[in-house]
Amino acid sequence: MIFGLFIISALLFADSTYSQTPSPPSQSASAPIEAQLDKPIPDSKFTFYGASGRGACGLDVQPCSAAASGDLFDPAGQWVPSDMEDKRYILDDPICKGICIKVEYQGKSAVFPVDNKCPECKPNHVDLSTAAFLVLEPKGGVVGIAKDATLTYLKCEGQTISKC
Repeated sequence: MIFGLFIISALLFADSTYSQTPSPPSQSASAPIEAQLDKPIPDSKFTFYGASGRGACGLDVQPCSAAASGDLFDPAGQWVPSDMEDKRYILDDPICKGICIKVEYQGKSAVFPVDNKCPECKPNHVDLSTAAFLVLEPKGGVVGIAKDATLTYLKCEGQTISKC
């Protein structure tokens, strides 16, 4: 199964061009993330959280990453065994397969891989790891919620992943 290696590769090559073979399609052809891909969402916001452990996709949360809206996860997604060394189960959902978020804010732009879920976030709100938040808003906790951003969900393949 390519899935585990596909996602891990995306997360390991920070600030590099992403190019991996696409993972197999999810069982659901109309996953919520598909309708949002490549469509900028203006008037958006981003927050931060202490990213650690395993995320909603079953993968280790990376220090420079994003948690996407729970509304963008496919309710039909199934837990499947991975080909990873520890044989963990991972979520077979398109949002867990090489999806990134591009955040444009106050003249800055950054791209981060999605590896977790923010249950309370709507599609116009992304929760970034603290390190990712600081790339865009160095005032961090003073700001707390960064507003007037534009979010765009993208396939990670071919994207330059931002470095924290």
